[in-house]
Order: sequence, then C-alpha cells, then structure tokens
Amino acid sequence: MGMDVYGIKPTGQRGEYFRNNAWWWGPLATYCNMIAPDICAPCKGWNYNDGDGLDAAGAVALAEGLQKEIDSGRTEAFARRYASDQEMMPDEPCKICGGTGVRKPPPEPKPDADPNDLFPDLVEEFDPRKHSGAGDLKEGGIKCNGCQGSGYVRPSICHFPFSTENVADFMAFLRESGGFVIW
Repeated sequence: MGMDVYGIKPTGQRGEYFRNNAWWWGPLATYCNMIAPDICAPCKGWNYNDGDGLDAAGAVALAEGLQKEIDSGRTEAFARRYASDQEMMPDEPCKICGGTGVRKPPPEPKPDADPNDLFPDLVEEFDPRKHSGAGDLKEGGIKCNGCQGSGYVRPSICHFPFSTENVADFMAFLRESGGFVIW
C-alpha cells in the first residue's frame, strides 16, 4: 500500500504525481506537519487515501518551508537522528512465536477429519510432524520464520525510513503541483 499524491493543476511534469509507499510516507508526512504545522493544518487526512490535500498556495508555502529546512541542514540532522534513534531501539519479542523462536506445531486434525481428503499429495509432503533432521524443527516445533528462530525482531517503527532526498523529491513535486490531493 502507498500514498498516491496527485497535483491539482500541475505546472510541470514533476508536479503531476508523487508516490511513497506506506513505509516512507508516514515519516515524511509527520516531518511536514512538524516543521510547518500551520501550513499543513488544512489537510486533515495526511495518513489517509481519502482525497484530502492542500491548495496551490499551501503547497508552495510548504515547499518553501521544506527548502529552508534542507538549506539550513536541519533536515539532514533530523534524518541522522531519526536513523540513530531507530538503530538504538532494542529488539522486541516476536509476536508470531511469542519470543520462543519456535512456531507452534500445527493442530492435530479432529478425530473424524481426514486431512488427506483435502490435499492428499501436499499433506504427506509438507506435514511438519514427518520432517526430521533437516534443521527445520526446533524443540518440538518449526523454527519461526518471523524471527528466524531468535525469538526477537526489530520494532515495526524501524521499517519506516526517512531521508533528505525523499523530502527534496516531495518539495519539487509541491512546487509544480498547483495543490495536491492524497489518494
């Protein structure tokens, strides 16, 4: 999923369309609202694909605000601090395996159910209870694919990147967008 941002009355090719996936958009939208809350306030749907946005004057004003932040070095300083904060976050227990590193074994079929009735060839081939010595079983279960068996994963916030380049690309879009809507 991503945010498709369309220029309302583009004055150049860069102002026609801007896209960020959901991972990149959240930090960018947060940064814009942090450095220019009054300019961003008319758009209530920064994190929704509902067609909200800013008019042409708001888009140009936000572009100017972003340009000042980039020129001053504050955007790059923010990006470094943001990355540092993410790096320093401790791993958290995996939610898939409950921090054990082991997936729970599949449930036993009901006494009256025959699993071979559904997919007879696949049941025999992939039944984890029949695997042995292949390194995929761990302590009576299957090694968790969410944490690769460690029991811990990076916090989800660590998957949301931020960069000065992304801010600069958005700023270029804003300058030529004639206002924008987020879909």
